[in-house]
Amino acid sequence: MLRTLFICSLAIVLGGCQISQKDISVTLCEDVLMKYPQHRDKGPVRDYQALFTEDATFSVPKLNISLQGSDAIANRVRSALITKKSIHMITSMNITPSSKNSLTAQSHFILYLTSLEDRTQPMKVFNGRYEDQLVIKSGQCYIQRRNVLIDRVDTL
Repeated sequence: MLRTLFICSLAIVLGGCQISQKDISVTLCEDVLMKYPQHRDKGPVRDYQALFTEDATFSVPKLNISLQGSDAIANRVRSALITKKSIHMITSMNITPSSKNSLTAQSHFILYLTSLEDRTQPMKVFNGRYEDQLVIKSGQCYIQRRNVLIDRVDTL
């Protein structure tokens, strides 16, 4: 009886440690996914780039965008900040651990995009989803792969 109680107590303690580790990973990644729109809209580019692994991929199939590596991802945003004003909003997110240091995430977004060069162009409103593969390295969460699915584009 005492042995059974000890084994049950040990299982609860160890199970609690696993849950805490899982919660920490999810919390780290939630923070990264929430920083993404801030840095994408306003910079600085170095902080935006730091959200991605060096070998990250970023694709937007509907716009024929396919980028390899954090340098290419950062360069695209660097030029976008000069020509476009964007306002990103994350409306929901779901992060799921898939292995010890890997998580998947799906975030729904709304993006308002307007030209800084030609104020007569109408504003575009994109609705869609970010489908991410996230990794934990050295206690930090990074976006390793981002696939952007655009569900709807409206013009205002």
